[in-house]
Amino acid sequence: MNKSNQSTLKMDPKMCPMMRLSVLSRKIGKLFRKRLSKLNVSQSQTSILLMVSGMGEVAQSTIGKYLELERSTVSRDLVGLIDKGYLYKTATGVSPTISLTQDGKKMADLVTQEWEKGYQASFQILGSKGMNAISEIEKTMQ
Repeated sequence: MNKSNQSTLKMDPKMCPMMRLSVLSRKIGKLFRKRLSKLNVSQSQTSILLMVSGMGEVAQSTIGKYLELERSTVSRDLVGLIDKGYLYKTATGVSPTISLTQDGKKMADLVTQEWEKGYQASFQILGSKGMNAISEIEKTMQ
């Protein structure tokens, strides 16, 4: 066995950034899902609703890029949100534009209220120090 393989085997798996970030993501996600589950929208659908609500309208291709979602996830979530009557799609250009319906605006308001509760709960756990640490990690990943 060469030296690099030996040093890899000696690494503490509990220190693996992927594992640690995944666990943290699940814990924080749980705080949000607890509040959002009653609205019958997934985590990625929530992100889409918040994004479209904030932007007014957005190109479908921008959603996936901004939220770092696979095209198939964006397509599937959009179909679900359109079927529920929350979004509509205009068929102009290469990438259709996505906007909220009147029901979508109401749902986006409900999602925002519940999201804010999840945000507050996560902030209480992480504090400003933890939130700043997340921002620093995010900066290094860009």
